[in-house]
Amino acid sequence: MSLCQKTADFLLECMPFDLRTITKKIVENKRLDRQEGLALLAHEDALSVARLADYKRKQVARDIVYFANTLYIHPTNLCELSCPMCSFYAKPGWKTAWFLTSEQIEEKIRASLHKNLTEIHIVGGLWRGCSLDYYKDVFLRIKAIDPNLHIKALTPVEYDFLAKQHGITVEEVFDLMMSWGLGSLPGGGAEILVEEIRKKIAPGKITSNEYLNVHRIAHKKGLRSNITMLFGHIEEHSDIITHLEKVRALQDESHGFQTFVPLKYHVENNALGKRKERLKPKDVRSIYAVSRLMLDNIRNLKVLWNYVGMEEACTILNYGANDISATQQDEKIITMAGGIQVKMSEDLLCEMVSKEGRIPKKIHSGYNYDND
Repeated sequence: MSLCQKTADFLLECMPFDLRTITKKIVENKRLDRQEGLALLAHEDALSVARLADYKRKQVARDIVYFANTLYIHPTNLCELSCPMCSFYAKPGWKTAWFLTSEQIEEKIRASLHKNLTEIHIVGGLWRGCSLDYYKDVFLRIKAIDPNLHIKALTPVEYDFLAKQHGITVEEVFDLMMSWGLGSLPGGGAEILVEEIRKKIAPGKITSNEYLNVHRIAHKKGLRSNITMLFGHIEEHSDIITHLEKVRALQDESHGFQTFVPLKYHVENNALGKRKERLKPKDVRSIYAVSRLMLDNIRNLKVLWNYVGMEEACTILNYGANDISATQQDEKIITMAGGIQVKMSEDLLCEMVSKEGRIPKKIHSGYNYDND
């Protein structure tokens, strides 16, 4: 009997009776359905659910934990939208507003080169000053600094905005951006892919279907992307499962998602957070475990330590996660919402991952995981 079979048999034996059917499907690599996902989210035995997620993680991704040395560039926080869940946006004249010129961005990158960067992560507000000409200048400057720097840039919401601003298609926007050095897409802007909820927390943003279609177009162009899920605001468990099902369905079609990234909602400095009676906090570990089990076709599950704290992030490595994000240099979106603000070095991050019995590996978001 193989070690893998022994592990599966042990898992079946130690599971509570009401999880036996789900466990059998997991060890047989069969897809969980909606009701099974809901049952796992509601299950009182969190450690058993964690054991299932950890088993699945080992089968899919082994013991490597990925991270990047990422410099975040936020060209502007000026935004035409005013989403209630957002602590990042500003309007003209606000003291908190900023706009970086391409020259300033180049200076920021050059000042961080000694930190052994692997990628530049670029996201900002929806602002007409950030035009295609602007991004052309920014991207070409990055590649002139170091052609090996991976550019992970802009959310689907931003690509849709650029297409409408310039009167061209999203496909044409991608063609231009790729010619200037675009390497992959971050996963922001997904929020919850349920229109009833989306309209309340992010009114004015493109719909769930429009958001997913931008990813679909990117994948057809050969661009890989991440995709997020914002949880712990006003969504129900059923909305979380709907989100996971929609992501899974597109991955079945396009095979372009590198990583799924659950994001814990933070309440500081935003309108939604002031209405605490409306909020429905969720168990963070359970969200990760169920995401791993439902998303059977996405290899990587990322936990952002600056959203949950480094110790908690290391714990979540045992709830299905196999990516601990990055050294997170100059990230602003979550820190402005009350996220963890510490300086994370590559050495410290690797040390903490190693203490969990896992193997840290530095990559960038365009990494070919087939190599592992």
